[in-house]
Amino acid sequence: MAVVLGFQILPSSTIVKPEPDHSHSVIHGVKVLLADSDDVNRGVTRKMLEKLGCNVAVVSSGYDCLGALGTDVSSFRIVLLDLRLPDLDGIEVTMRIQTFRNSSWPLIIGLAATADEDVSGRCLQIGMNGIICKLVLLPGLAHKLQKVLLQASRIIS
Repeated sequence: MAVVLGFQILPSSTIVKPEPDHSHSVIHGVKVLLADSDDVNRGVTRKMLEKLGCNVAVVSSGYDCLGALGTDVSSFRIVLLDLRLPDLDGIEVTMRIQTFRNSSWPLIIGLAATADEDVSGRCLQIGMNGIICKLVLLPGLAHKLQKVLLQASRIIS
């Protein structure tokens, strides 16, 4: 078997540098608390958030999430919360955050294994600002974060 590749050599003057991507400017610098019990998912999601320019803190349990938030939740703008945490599930963590939430902050986005409408409905009903279905891809994550931040800024202002 033979593979033939064709290459075309272009003069250096025709190479165009891409324009800087400012589409994630709403997300850049946002402080995010990521709560996920799975080491691989937590690592991958953290890298994607950092690539989007977020400042990320990570925890692996519901109690750790509540501890990281403390009573001063204003420092985090977004909590990305796995719905299947081992000690307290994402629903319970969200309800506890609601008791000391500062106005509309932090925004809470659930990380769900499936896009089940019952799960999504329940999450939104208890006060989550959105749901992201795992496996998370960078464009989908960026879109959801931008959407939730823009919706929240319209409600607050």
